[in-house]
Amino acid sequence: MNYVALRERPTQFLALTSLLPAEFDDLLTDFTPRWERYHRYHTLDGDRRRIPAHRERANATLAGTGTKLFFLLTYLKTNFLQQHQAASFGVSQTRVSRLAGPLLDVLNQTLAARHLLPVRDGAQLAQRLAAHPVKVFTCDGVERGIPRNADRAAQEEEYSAKKKSTP
Repeated sequence: MNYVALRERPTQFLALTSLLPAEFDDLLTDFTPRWERYHRYHTLDGDRRRIPAHRERANATLAGTGTKLFFLLTYLKTNFLQQHQAASFGVSQTRVSRLAGPLLDVLNQTLAARHLLPVRDGAQLAQRLAAHPVKVFTCDGVERGIPRNADRAAQEEEYSAKKKSTP
């Protein structure tokens, strides 16, 4: 995938990353220095480098921090199989596996610095929602309960797995 070409199609870019190109650029301004600092002193396996890397290798498969962030956001958004992600970006499945961890750690650090990480505590969530200017929230369709008839007999009739003969 060519992330530079996809930027020209904002709708498709949004579908792949959940961000508009302008939002992506804004996030990239904070992500870039964090990734470069991480990459300078650590390998993809998380080991400390003996000699700091001053720049990215010229033959890097995913050259540029923007490409790496795009790679990670599409991986997270579309929940690809690693083999599919590897084929889309022209890398091996092993490389996808090795890149995803450090990139995700750096993205989480970036989001934490911007106070954009999801709230994991119910009390904190209630506090944030109470302070939110919009009081109407939508629920993801996957998380909605299935409305069922409260009467047990009627429920068995309506939701029976048995084939019903039509008159």
